[in-house]
Parts: sequence; structure tokens; C-alpha cells
Amino acid sequence: MPFISTPAIRGELPDTKGLNLTPDSPDLSPIELCWSKLKQLLRSAKARTREALDQALTQIINQCISADDALGWFNHCGLFI
Repeated sequence: MPFISTPAIRGELPDTKGLNLTPDSPDLSPIELCWSKLKQLLRSAKARTREALDQALTQIINQCISADDALGWFNHCGLFI
């Protein structure tokens, strides 16, 4: 099967819109939204030792970041699951 570049494919599909963003653009990255929430919660925990940071991080991941958050981040970036 021959290699077909993305612009060639985009030109052949009538109902597509191209975004002028690089593939690694943080504007379309759900992980950036996750890191933003994680950093906000870590700052509010005010953990100042390695042990406190580890405990706070574990608690935040287990109790504050949900599957609904992840779905929202993907939807916000236009990546529908």
C-alpha cells in the first residue's frame, strides 16, 4: 500500500476541516489538562517533604481525578472515545 500524506487525504474528503496546529500542540492534548488539575491540587496540598508529596499525589490520583475528568479532557480536545 503506498504512503499517502495527510494533506492529500484531507483534500479528498469533502467534509473535513484542517487545523493549523502541530501534532504536538498542547492545545489538543488531554494530558495538559490533566497536569493542570494535578498541579493545582498539589499546590493546594502544600506538601513540602518527599513523603508528604508522595502521600498527597497518591490521594489526589485516587480521590480527585476521575474517569469523567478524563472523558471531559478528551472531549475538550476533540478526541471522542
